[in-house]
Amino acid sequence: MTNGPALLAALLLGAFALAQARNPARFPDFFIYRLGSELAARGENPYDLAKVRARVAEQFPDPAPTPASFVNNCGYFLPPQALVLFAPFAMLPLGAAKVAWALVCAASGFAVARVPLVKFGGGPPLTGPPLVAQLLPLLLLLNFLTIGVVLVGQTALACAGAAVAGVWCFKRGGAWNVLACALWAVPFVKPHVALPLVPLAWFLFGWARAAGVVGWVVALNLLGATLAGGSPLFVREYLDYLSEAHRAVMFNRAELNPEMTSWNRLLFALTGALIEQTALVAALSFGAWFALLAARCAAARVRPSGEWALAASATGAVVCPQVLGYEALALVLVVPWARELFAHGHRRWGALVVGALTVQALSFQMLEPLGVTLHRPLGAAAVALAVLCGPLCATRTT
Repeated sequence: MTNGPALLAALLLGAFALAQARNPARFPDFFIYRLGSELAARGENPYDLAKVRARVAEQFPDPAPTPASFVNNCGYFLPPQALVLFAPFAMLPLGAAKVAWALVCAASGFAVARVPLVKFGGGPPLTGPPLVAQLLPLLLLLNFLTIGVVLVGQTALACAGAAVAGVWCFKRGGAWNVLACALWAVPFVKPHVALPLVPLAWFLFGWARAAGVVGWVVALNLLGATLAGGSPLFVREYLDYLSEAHRAVMFNRAELNPEMTSWNRLLFALTGALIEQTALVAALSFGAWFALLAARCAAARVRPSGEWALAASATGAVVCPQVLGYEALALVLVVPWARELFAHGHRRWGALVVGALTVQALSFQMLEPLGVTLHRPLGAAAVALAVLCGPLCATRTT
């Protein structure tokens, strides 16, 4: 696969994003992310829920708001590092900032469209039907999930693009490692989603790279805390705020949002048992996932491929913590492993993975009239099953 299809897909996505940037009703989440940096720059608290909702109501007026309306289910919940990362957008007028964000979407899309080319180690070359290779970048970007992420101005596409670009920089080595660590720090605007990147960096590139990623994350958060609260210790106030305010958004509750990909949403849908995730529950979920991965590797007595490790990390990011449907875009990082499965003869496992990924690209609004409301958590669970039970590396194992 050449860069041509990826560039075409990114240009088409970028053109769509630029067209949407002109619509005042689009990019509502981006509006809030930019607003947080704007408030912090003016010495105001970005975590003032009432103030944020008042500004949202001005920008996105709702003449008859209900408890489920956006104006009653929003707030600034990102960690302090996001105040730093979105500061450049806060320096621009809103219209120009939305155009700049559209360009970020296009650049991130180009990186995501090239994810099928990610390859670690040796083994035979990744092959496949030429037509599929040419169409894959278009399929990765021009689908309901990616388009939905762009429409609301969410960070999932930018985070996935940063992760893919970071892999490329890590593989270049040398001074590129600094940029790679910075890129892998970007997804930590959603730390509960990005957490697996730290052990992944250790496994693929060594402890120094993992420490570099952590260093960037810590530095950005301390800088953001100082910007928001005048002291790095403001991080503690943020954590206290998050534990309470996040529950005020009904879309963040597992019993009310069928598009969540996490295990507790699937558990509730199948059994009615409700386990809302706290920080402790999320940590235990990740601990259980990493333990299962370690047990799988120990049982196979082989070192897994980098492609498998990348897929395992992305899967854990959408299954372990309580996340909304748009975070399923992280599963694009499973694509290199899917290609590896087909290239090395594991076609049934490859078909299962491709099927589960395809389900994530479908619209909830399209499937709900058919009575299908579990496709996001079920699809994520299917990928998790494949990761835990499928082939780990380039050669078959017995």
